[in-house]
Amino acid sequence: MNVQHRSALLPAMSMSKALKRLQRQMGLEETGELDPPTLTAMKQPRCGVPDVRSYQTFQGDLRWDHNDITYRIMNYSPDMEASVIDDAFARAFKVWSDVTPLTFTRLYDGTADIMVSFGKADHGDPYPFDGKDGLLAHAYPPGEGLQGDAHFDDDEFWTLGKGPVVKTRYGNADGAMCHFPFLFEGKSYTSCTSEGRSDGLPWCATTADYDKDKLFGFCPSELLYTFAGNSDGAECVFPFVFLGETYNSCTTEGRSDGYRWCATTKNFDQDKKYGFCPSRDTAVIGGNSEGEPCQFPFRFLGNTYSSCTSEGRGDGKLWCATTVTTTVTRRSGASAPIRGTVSSGS
Repeated sequence: MNVQHRSALLPAMSMSKALKRLQRQMGLEETGELDPPTLTAMKQPRCGVPDVRSYQTFQGDLRWDHNDITYRIMNYSPDMEASVIDDAFARAFKVWSDVTPLTFTRLYDGTADIMVSFGKADHGDPYPFDGKDGLLAHAYPPGEGLQGDAHFDDDEFWTLGKGPVVKTRYGNADGAMCHFPFLFEGKSYTSCTSEGRSDGLPWCATTADYDKDKLFGFCPSELLYTFAGNSDGAECVFPFVFLGETYNSCTTEGRSDGYRWCATTKNFDQDKKYGFCPSRDTAVIGGNSEGEPCQFPFRFLGNTYSSCTSEGRGDGKLWCATTVTTTVTRRSGASAPIRGTVSSGS
């Protein structure tokens, strides 16, 4: 008589049934097969725990010993306005407080139960981030010290849902969000632009048709403001001197965390005044101009481009120049994709 022995390592359900549960959870057609839509969904950046198996991330029955949980936002990503990030976290915690006995109170100093921070690579705990894509964030269970804290990989591009989230400043739209696409002088724009201005400041319309509504605001730019640092949000001053060298744009020199900064006076060596540069909605990743905004229009091999292009590449990836004239081996980078999402739930 043949006896079949079930390995303890084999899944408790059939592959087909497990796939159907996964597809149901992802809102896909329940085929029970590893079809292209399922494979595509599985490859998306997402939560790092199993989908259909029982799991326990940490040993023991770890829970809060009180119901009024405090949180503190330690720093901000340059990808979105601080007020937008504040609101996103408040709404995320409300998802939990609406259906549990827990309440969440924000602290602005001191130690909170949940310390929220953005960081890159080695960011102060034993689990370094891995650069863009891959791991998006991690959190610890309730407890003291690192326990309870939540860390977000700032090599990702953080947004709300899809597309850049651009909150305007100044202008005449009371800080409204950019509306993409928008019309200006009969042309459609899908990102902030400096067209129509002589000072180089990027701006956007806050309705679909600027020509009709005349509502606009200025987009994040180091020419307008900086964040954190020690200059109370003052704008960058270019050129500036740092360690005897002259800089005409934001730089990561002198820093090990990869954050772009600038001096807010002409001479950092003398005045020690600086701030961090906000990310523009056209900031690039990769290439040799990480974090710099695309320069439109730009020229490449004699042609003029007013948007990102895949010309000159064999992999089909979109890129742009960060100077007016370029070759692919000089000042260029890939256009920033949407690589992470700040959402109101998990």
